[in-house]
Amino acid sequence: MLKADYKFWTKKDLIDRIKELESASGNGVEQSKLEGPAESKNKFSKAREFNFGAHSTRYVALKFAYMGWNYNGLNVQQVPTPLPTVEGLILEALATCKLLEDPDDLDKCEFNRCGRTDKGVSALAQVISLRIRSRLTPEEQQDEANDDIELSYITMLNNLLPPDIRFYQASLHPPEGFNARFSCKSRHYKYFFVSRGKNLDIAAMRQGAAFIIGTHDFRNFCKIDGSKQITNFVRTIYDANIEAINHGHRDNSEEELYVFNLKGSAFLWHQVRCIMGVLLLVGQGLESPAVVNQLLDIEKYPCKPIYDMAYEIPLVLYDCEFGDDVKWKGLSDFNNRYAATASGNIRGDAYGLWYDGVIKNELQYAMRNIVETWSIEKSRDAASSRIRVDTGDGIGRWFSEYVPLEKREMMSSFEELNARWLSRKTKILNVTGKVNSNSKFIEKRRLASFRGEATNETDYEEPKEVAAQS
Repeated sequence: MLKADYKFWTKKDLIDRIKELESASGNGVEQSKLEGPAESKNKFSKAREFNFGAHSTRYVALKFAYMGWNYNGLNVQQVPTPLPTVEGLILEALATCKLLEDPDDLDKCEFNRCGRTDKGVSALAQVISLRIRSRLTPEEQQDEANDDIELSYITMLNNLLPPDIRFYQASLHPPEGFNARFSCKSRHYKYFFVSRGKNLDIAAMRQGAAFIIGTHDFRNFCKIDGSKQITNFVRTIYDANIEAINHGHRDNSEEELYVFNLKGSAFLWHQVRCIMGVLLLVGQGLESPAVVNQLLDIEKYPCKPIYDMAYEIPLVLYDCEFGDDVKWKGLSDFNNRYAATASGNIRGDAYGLWYDGVIKNELQYAMRNIVETWSIEKSRDAASSRIRVDTGDGIGRWFSEYVPLEKREMMSSFEELNARWLSRKTKILNVTGKVNSNSKFIEKRRLASFRGEATNETDYEEPKEVAAQS
């Protein structure tokens, strides 16, 4: 019997032929022929499961940068998020290149991060420390001369991550007891903002910022979340200043770019954005510089007055300072055949990211000019004029009347918020009758609250001397 030459058959004829063969399967046609070729018995066709037990591990610190506006914050979450998290992508990359056995068990790999950042916030010197796979024996790891033949962690991760997340330094020999979070001596945040038509009194803002320097109770400059059960709001700020930035771009523009620098030991949730929100009120003349000092007085303001914190996109974790005993190596410090190529790739990625931003900025500037040319703002009737409060996003919020902070409604105290959260959680457990990790979690929170301490799970950057007690 001649075999049919199917390559000349139409799609319809082929489908009809398949149906004919399927219908004939019950009339002596071998089912195996209809199901396609049998699985290959080649012993190499099936990928072998990676044996982590056959490899040694080492504890390292890795430094990286990321642009935060495409992500739902740094920390990996246990629930679905609208956008991916930076850590979620990093852990996925670590698992993909078999550097990490179980990305869901962060305790097993001794994972720690330096400074938590929220949705939209960027970082230029974020640090994580963890235990990952090594190609060297524990004895070989001790000799720094072997660093050049170690796995190229920076390159491996960058090959799997999007271009707006880039690792660029590694510490293969962190000191004994190193922890990315608690070994950090200081964290430096920058907040960029624009003064349009000199609408902000920069001198007044600098005067207000000066009050922040020192050790203070910052309960009125943060967002209080009962689930964190934090009772200690004392933090130390080493420096707070505002600098003008001149890139030599559009020198005749009415916009002036500035950056607010804030350097401290540790920070509370939304602390930088709350401070910046108040400083913008000072810059607009809506509050006096002294209001910053008054909000630090917990007798005058035992609870936080309601106000808007600044927009998240201009905020960046600029630097994290560690001791001189932490030795960092960039790609150019490794002497192997991958270093030169990897260095060129990472430089190209960074340039491409910058180039994309410059082009988009020019297009946005052109669009703004066109829109403003054909949308001349008319003078408003003084009786019906509204007040625009600058929140750092270029748009702001409009109010018919500005209410000074001292006349605003106060939020609940942290004691009330903490007690309310514990009560709600306890009721849920009582109703379900389940005793699980949640009950241990609540008990730990309750004990920490009684001791006047903060727990380590979800607080932001607790000073080492405080958090170590909990």
